Amino acid sequence: MKKSCLVTIAILAFTTFTAFGQNIYPEKLEGCNTEQFGLENDSIDAHKSNKFLSELIVKAIEKDVLQELRGILKIQVIAYSDGSSCMISYENATNKSEKAINILGIKKLIDKELVWDSVDKVVSPMIEFYFLYDTLKVKRMGFGGKKGWHEITD
Repeated sequence: MKKSCLVTIAILAFTTFTAFGQNIYPEKLEGCNTEQFGLENDSIDAHKSNKFLSELIVKAIEKDVLQELRGILKIQVIAYSDGSSCMISYENATNKSEKAINILGIKKLIDKELVWDSVDKVVSPMIEFYFLYDTLKVKRMGFGGKKGWHEITD
């Protein structure tokens, strides 16, 4: 009895961990090859400047929406070994709707135009865009056993 309970708990824990490992953020997007990838942990494995990332995001958002936009947009992207990208999930914690910020346009731009300068391994960068009154700040996030969720830099 104890053994079957432990096996059931282990299976549930593994299933939960696996599902969490695929999509970090609650809003899932389609069209990505999610066969095998890891999360960035203590260092950046997929290299691209924060300036390029912010310019790419801004390109998809209408200027009038951008002027009023406040809050955080969190995205999870898969960076493939050939440098290509696919946006897999996101969390919109801004004052505008997904439609207003054109989340599907953001995905389209990322999937077509985000080519990483170098990719150490197939990895999933997690990028946070902080929309403040007159600035856009970009943070790269890592996730690891000892540090948990934390900001990473080059």
